[in-house]
Amino acid sequence: MLADWQGEAVTTYERFHLFDDDIWRYLWDGHVAARGANPYTSAPADPSMDQLLSTEAGGQPDWETIRENINYPRIPTIYPPLAQMVFRASHWLAPGSVLAMKVTVVGLDLLAYIFLILTLAALDEAPAKSILYGWNPLVIKVFAGSGHIDSMAVAALAAVCYFLARRKRAAASVGLGLAIAVKIFPVILLPFLARRVGAWRTVLACAAAVACCVPYLGAGPHVLDGLRVFSATWQFNAGPFQLLAWAIGTFTSQPQLFARIACAVLIAATLAILYWSDDGGPNTFARYALLALGTVLILGPVVMPWYATWLLPLGIIAWNRTAIFFSLAVCTAFLVMVQEVEWPWALFVEYGALVGMMWWEIAHNRARAPASDRAAAS
Repeated sequence: MLADWQGEAVTTYERFHLFDDDIWRYLWDGHVAARGANPYTSAPADPSMDQLLSTEAGGQPDWETIRENINYPRIPTIYPPLAQMVFRASHWLAPGSVLAMKVTVVGLDLLAYIFLILTLAALDEAPAKSILYGWNPLVIKVFAGSGHIDSMAVAALAAVCYFLARRKRAAASVGLGLAIAVKIFPVILLPFLARRVGAWRTVLACAAAVACCVPYLGAGPHVLDGLRVFSATWQFNAGPFQLLAWAIGTFTSQPQLFARIACAVLIAATLAILYWSDDGGPNTFARYALLALGTVLILGPVVMPWYATWLLPLGIIAWNRTAIFFSLAVCTAFLVMVQEVEWPWALFVEYGALVGMMWWEIAHNRARAPASDRAAAS
C-alpha cells in the first residue's frame, strides 16, 4: 500500500512545487557524464559546457533551461561519486527527466524502508514502528516531492544497521562504504564500525568507497572543489551555529570563521566522548551513529531539512523520540521558500522545540530507569 501511495506521489510531481532546485543539478551531472565529460572539473556555467546544450529532435530535453535552473552554476558539483552514478543511471532511463530521477530516488527510499522493517524484526522490535518513517511528512516531501539523493544514504545506513543486527559484518562494512560514497558525512562512523567489525573489515568499507571514486579519478583534487566551497561559505537553518556566530560577533569582525572553528572543536570533542563510551555492541550501532550524526548536523552551519532524514531510521531503531520529533520540527525551515527570508522566529520555534523535546526525553528516560541506575548517575 505504501509503495502504491509513494508511486502516486511521484507521478504528481507537476502539481508538487519543488521548493528547492538540487534536482536540476542531478539531471545536469548525469547529462555531463553521459557525454563523456567530468562534472567535477567544470561548473555548469563554464563556457566549455555550452557544447552540451544541444537537444534531440523535438527540442527535448531542454538542456539550456535545465542549466538555467541550477543553483550556484559557477561552482562544480558537490555530490560524491556514487551519487554521480545514480544520476547517470537516471539519465540512462530518461535523459533530463525529473520523473525518472524521482522514481529512482523513491525506489531507494522504499529500499531504506524495507531495511528499516527488517532491522526492527531482527532486533525483536515492532515492525509497525517503521510507519514513522514511511508516512513521515518530511520523507514524503524531500524524496517523492523534491527528489533528493539523500534517500540512497538513508538506505545504506539502514542496511548497515540490519547487517550488524544479523552479524553479517562484511556486508555492513560495504554498506557503510557505499553510504560514504554517496554522502561524505558517514565517514565519521568508521571508528564506531571498527569497534563492531574489526580492522580489516573497516578497510573493506574504505575500499568500497574508494572503488566508487575510480571513474572520476581524472578530476584529481578538483573532486573536492565544490565541497570546499560548500563547507567554507554556505549557511542555512543553523540554530546553534548562528547563535554562536552572533555571540562571537561582539568580539571579532570574522564571526562566521570563528564560529566554524568553535563548532568543529565541539563536534570533535563530542565524537571523542561518544567513541570512548561506545560499548561496541552490534545492536547499539544505531544509537551511537544517531548521536554522532546528530551532533554534526545540529552544530553544523548548514541544516537542510532533508539532512534530518539521515537521523530518522536510526532514531526509530534506537527509539530516540527526539530524532523522530526533529524530522517534523525541521519542516519549519521550508518557510524560507515562501518569501526567500530566513525568519528568526522560525529558527527559535524549530530549535526551541528540539531542546524541549531533548529535555523531556532525558527526564522521561531517567524516571523510567531503575533506582540503582539513577543513584549511579547522580
